[in-house]
Amino acid sequence: MTTLLIISLLLHGVTFLWILTLMKRNSIAEHTIEDSEQLKQEIEDILLAYTAEMKEENERLLARLRQKQTEVPQKESAVEKKASPPETAKELAAPKKELAPEPDYEDYQPPLADDGEDVSFEQSDTARVLLLAKQGKSAEEIARTLNVGKGEVELLLKFYR
Repeated sequence: MTTLLIISLLLHGVTFLWILTLMKRNSIAEHTIEDSEQLKQEIEDILLAYTAEMKEENERLLARLRQKQTEVPQKESAVEKKASPPETAKELAAPKKELAPEPDYEDYQPPLADDGEDVSFEQSDTARVLLLAKQGKSAEEIARTLNVGKGEVELLLKFYR
C-alpha cells in the first residue's frame, strides 16, 4: 500500500511540474502577443507621421509651383511692355511669323523597307570555319579553302568548342 502511495505522490509531483511548464509557455506566448501588438501600434504611428510629413511637403511644393506660375506671366507681361514699336517700314510691312503647329506623332508610321532590293548577307570567317568543321573537314582543309592560317582556324575552333 505504501508503494502505491509513493507512486501516486510521484505522479502528482510530475503533473505539477508539467502544469508549471505549460503555464510558463502560455505566459511567454501572451507576452509575445502583447509585444507584437505594441510593435504594430508603433509602426502604425510612424507611418501616420510619415504620411502627414509627406502631405505637408506636397502642399509646400504645390504652393511653390503656383507661385512660380504666377511669376512667369508677370515677367512675360513686363517683357511685352518693354518691347519697342517697329522703327522701320520693313518691320511694319513684314507679316508676323506664326509658329508652326506641333507635329502629331500619334499617327506616325515608320517607312516600310523596299521589297524590290535584294539584300544579301555574307557569312563571317568564323561562321564559315564552324560550318566547314561541322561538315567534318580538318583544320588544314578549312585553312586552304578560306585562305587563312591553320593556327587561326585552330584557335577559332578551340573558342567555339
